[in-house]
Amino acid sequence: MNNQTDANGIADDGKAVGRRFHLLQALTALSVASLVASNIITNKQTDILGFAITCGSFTIPIDYIVSDVLAEVYGYREARRVTIIAFLCDLLCVAFFTLTLAAPQFATFTAQDAFQTVLGSTPRILVASFTAYVVGSLSNAKVMELMHVRDGEGRLALRCIASTVVGETLDMTVFSLMAFAGVLPWDVIFQMIVVASVVKVAVECVCYPLVTRRVIGWAKGL
Repeated sequence: MNNQTDANGIADDGKAVGRRFHLLQALTALSVASLVASNIITNKQTDILGFAITCGSFTIPIDYIVSDVLAEVYGYREARRVTIIAFLCDLLCVAFFTLTLAAPQFATFTAQDAFQTVLGSTPRILVASFTAYVVGSLSNAKVMELMHVRDGEGRLALRCIASTVVGETLDMTVFSLMAFAGVLPWDVIFQMIVVASVVKVAVECVCYPLVTRRVIGWAKGL
């Protein structure tokens, strides 16, 4: 008999297990790509209706759709595993960036300053970004798991939104304090935390009915 049981206790045949594994691979790849992109573009702040917000926030839709699907469909342990994989892949990219910047430039290469500006994040920014990512992602997944245990399959929308509120608030608080304390005025840091958290929760509220709910429903039906 070729039946197995997934993290949520749902019996699956071999084909369903294969499809869920392929989806997990795709979600892992999206998580890695989103984190690498975010850590490159997060050094730039942009103006949203007069408020300062880091451009790393552009990856919000991917980040939290992926996080919600992982936690809801595969469980906290798998979400944690993907978080660790993304973290290690991003760390590897940083190592390659550092090696590239340190390598002697050929005589005809004139873009060293541009490379340094884009890829040369300070150790402080990197540590802040890594820490915030791990704290935010794991807290998001943990809230999803705890509410799932309490509510069963019901109240999915509340789980997704509540986990985003917790995860994003912690993510932005950790990053902003670690990266900008003593560099930017405290009112600007506080503004970044509040505005970015509100924007990210608002995006989750939009993404949930349009994408997240549908993807979770489809994944559970595999």
